[in-house]
Amino acid sequence: MCDSSLTRRQLLRYAALVSATFPLAGGFDLAEAAGLGVGAPINLELVTVTDTEAVITWFTGDPSQPDEFGRPLPVAAPGRVLIGTSPDVRTWREVGAHGPTPYHYVEIRGLRPGQTYYWRAESNGVPAVPTVVPRTDPLGGSAPPVFTTLVPPPGREIGRVAWLNDLHYGEQIAGLAYSTDALPRGGFPPGFPVDPAHPYWRFMGQGAAREAKARGCDLLLANGDLSNESEPAALLECKRNLDTFGRLGGPDVITAGTSPHYFVTRGNHDRWHAGAPHTSCEKRPGGLFDCFDDGFRAGFDKGTQHFSVGYGNDRARFRFVGLDSNDGSTTGVLRQSEMDFLEAELKRGDLTIPLFHHPASETASLTNLTPLVGGLNRKDAKAFRELLAKHDNVAGVYAGHTHRNNYSTNSETGNVPYFEGGAVKEYPGGYTVVRLFEGGFMANFWKTSTPEARAWSERSRGEYLGFAPDYQLGSFTDRNWVHAVDARRTAHAQAGSPAGQGKPGSAGTGTDGVLASTGGLPLAVAGAAAVAGAAILRSAREAYSP
Repeated sequence: MCDSSLTRRQLLRYAALVSATFPLAGGFDLAEAAGLGVGAPINLELVTVTDTEAVITWFTGDPSQPDEFGRPLPVAAPGRVLIGTSPDVRTWREVGAHGPTPYHYVEIRGLRPGQTYYWRAESNGVPAVPTVVPRTDPLGGSAPPVFTTLVPPPGREIGRVAWLNDLHYGEQIAGLAYSTDALPRGGFPPGFPVDPAHPYWRFMGQGAAREAKARGCDLLLANGDLSNESEPAALLECKRNLDTFGRLGGPDVITAGTSPHYFVTRGNHDRWHAGAPHTSCEKRPGGLFDCFDDGFRAGFDKGTQHFSVGYGNDRARFRFVGLDSNDGSTTGVLRQSEMDFLEAELKRGDLTIPLFHHPASETASLTNLTPLVGGLNRKDAKAFRELLAKHDNVAGVYAGHTHRNNYSTNSETGNVPYFEGGAVKEYPGGYTVVRLFEGGFMANFWKTSTPEARAWSERSRGEYLGFAPDYQLGSFTDRNWVHAVDARRTAHAQAGSPAGQGKPGSAGTGTDGVLASTGGLPLAVAGAAAVAGAAILRSAREAYSP
């Protein structure tokens, strides 16, 4: 959990910042849907678009009958999607027709790469209303009525890797910025308590691991916050779930089609802890105990909490270098030993993607508003980016922590993509599949599709007073993007030239050259207030509490 020692004045200050930043205060989707009557289809989202597939979700509810959290009660209704390559509705075909459910999920296959499609989703013949998010997305918010499928990078496909983060096994209340028993439902904003008999983190984690494997991934990277507060039982259950995907750790290089493997990094919630129930774990300085290392040390280099694993073949290869962005009792830092390890791995010459829990982009640094921690501390983040700038074999940077889908680039490293992934355990509730090619990679966020995951993702969109979609979903191009970069091993015989200058590369969506946006909340809307608002909506709940 997070710092619960805020004064009343501080609490009111942050609440005022949220109000100033988001004057519409959520609920606009309900106003749009109210005129449609009982069983209104709302919260339409075009979640995933690959080169040949698309995933569309929406919810049918009764806006006149809110639940205890102010969300519409679910109403089961049949649904379908109509889609075609012409704006003429008469030429569209029906796909994904299904029986009554409040939680609609339609996965469309057999699309053509680089093709423009027109579409709409319906419940009982009534068009679904898109989720209302800030109009920073050049493609039109959560559900653009026209989309173009991605075009894969050139060359052969090498294999598929799953990116998961923020599973939070053992969590008792979702959606808290500040935890205190003095406020209703556990803190501020009011949280969503777990069902002890059927906790959301259990079925969300199980569904993500199972579906990632079913989508052809044979390497899984779980990037931090595997637990609520590093409880031994929670870490053990999380490990047992990940073990269903494959084996922890593995050889220096993994080849597609071999037995699956997974690796993890440590998040701030997985840090060293004091007192019960942690005293049975490995003792650390200062009276702290490291339960995370007890469970996952088999996936780290001996005596560390970092790893390096290659994925590919003799012709083309990517290397993933997992670092620890914690220092015992301190989080959001990169020790010199982690930087030295990364530099040594970069000098091996493989096309490299570093990953650690706290984001290192300038976008994330803007949300570091004391006492909140939106990413790596500014000094370490800048040093990290400057290190990457010295090497021409950096393919991207993957982080978690913010629970949002966010894509950005940074001045020090040119077009190298920095990606933050949406949380496994809550809205939008899913994982990212990265398809690796000789000429780059394609990243797509997928919502976990089991019936219980669909229901929980819809319910947890009400977190943060209904502002979760504004911050966590990300733009269309935060969730679906392509990065072109040469992964052939002969292209990286010499590392050391500045990033972005050694090889051609591009980040895009296959949609008329539209570049991926920085995602998140629009910082220009309200200046510093917007930054503070973004921080309290997600980064605050992830801040370290000693």
